Amino acid sequence: MFPPTIHVDRTEADGDHERIHIWATANGQAKEWTSRRTLDRENLTITFRQEIPAAPVKHMGGTWIIEPLADDRSRVRLLHDYSAIGDDPHDLLWIEQAVDKNSTSELAALKVNVEAAHAAATEELTFSFADTVHIDGAAKDVFDFINEAQLWAERLPHVAVVRLSEDTPGLQELEMDTRAKDGSVHTTKSYRVVFPHHKIAYKQVTLPALMTLHTG
Repeated sequence: MFPPTIHVDRTEADGDHERIHIWATANGQAKEWTSRRTLDRENLTITFRQEIPAAPVKHMGGTWIIEPLADDRSRVRLLHDYSAIGDDPHDLLWIEQAVDKNSTSELAALKVNVEAAHAAATEELTFSFADTVHIDGAAKDVFDFINEAQLWAERLPHVAVVRLSEDTPGLQELEMDTRAKDGSVHTTKSYRVVFPHHKIAYKQVTLPALMTLHTG
């Protein structure tokens, strides 16, 4: 739903309290942090506080506030409070720009997704599928093959060029050029979250034609 969000793990849930681990982009950089959230269904608010922020953030918190305006209309406000490590002015500006950009994007996406789901309650807006293959090999070797995307151009015939960076261990930025059957070359970009040695979650941010979302 939210364009900046790459992947989320709900690591703890106890009634109206939960802890979530978030991987997301901020000002074009991939970051990760852990937040505690309190869900107040009666007052229609969700408060959050980062427990383990990502630099340059020292602390970050806020509240989602949903205000009923009519039976079929509501206003959503997203509030933040934050500080930077060492109160560095440059870092404070960086955080302000990231919060403003991501909040604007998330509020717009919330509006589009909720209204679309309401208008097309009986239609499928998102499609999911799964493929399975059995391999005569160790699970770690299979994981390594998928994880070592920098070698795909040598290993996979449809991959022409790969650009992989992993500034934060386990959080990858992957851009590659792939060849279609008609010989044309297409560029896609993904962020990947790596969980050794059993799972890699990804989200494409530069998408092929005809797609508005691709995660897996």
